[in-house]
Amino acid sequence: MKATKPKPSEEDCPVRNDILRALLDSEYEHLCPRLEQVNLQVGETIYQAAQRIDYVYFPETAVVAMIDTVEDGGTIEVGIIGREGMVGINIFLGCLVTPDKAIVQVSGSAMRMKTNDLRKELRFGSRLQRVLLRYTKVLLAVISQSVACSQHHTVAQRFARWLLTMQDHADSNEFEMSHKSIAALLGTRREGVTEAAVKLQAAGLITYSRARMRILDKAGLKKQSCECYLFIRRQFDGLRRDVPGFLSRKSRI
Repeated sequence: MKATKPKPSEEDCPVRNDILRALLDSEYEHLCPRLEQVNLQVGETIYQAAQRIDYVYFPETAVVAMIDTVEDGGTIEVGIIGREGMVGINIFLGCLVTPDKAIVQVSGSAMRMKTNDLRKELRFGSRLQRVLLRYTKVLLAVISQSVACSQHHTVAQRFARWLLTMQDHADSNEFEMSHKSIAALLGTRREGVTEAAVKLQAAGLITYSRARMRILDKAGLKKQSCECYLFIRRQFDGLRRDVPGFLSRKSRI
């Protein structure tokens, strides 16, 4: 993890994270000296499970997956966090440690803040508190849906849902990830992911080569996905409606 700008001002750190973007100008200017821009690399572990959280992260172009590990060593993704959110939400809930592992899925930048600084800023009734409260509600709903999805839907449906979700978070039709890594996120065997990818490519919905995935037909991919994708999209669309300023501070882009 490489820090790029230790103490940015508003002029040299345009806001690319939606939570920070939703703050009032005065609140953002107050937080700015406490923010540090870092570059996150794919495969990098931000938190281990049960690790004390020293920093929270507001992704900009990076995408991070929250992963649970069960007793037999199996893993499953319970949430994907991109520019719409914050990694380290347990701090907002009053915890100092995280039960999940956080691993970078798409390389990119993020703004990070010391947890002690965040806790000091969470004044009752502040806009930062209200935005994080609404975001936490959405995130918990998405996590619950992701767990249900892993239990009730096929690997092919979950893979299609995962591709669509990654496209939304990465804001790109193309990204790199091996079938092994995807299988670990979906909590299934690599062979199941490979079989699903072959079928989607044969249908002309995606292409993949050397761990590079490209979505060709989003509408067609939606038809192959379970209903969980639309549920997740509705949650974040609702967040944008309910939080004034969320995704609308054009002057900061």
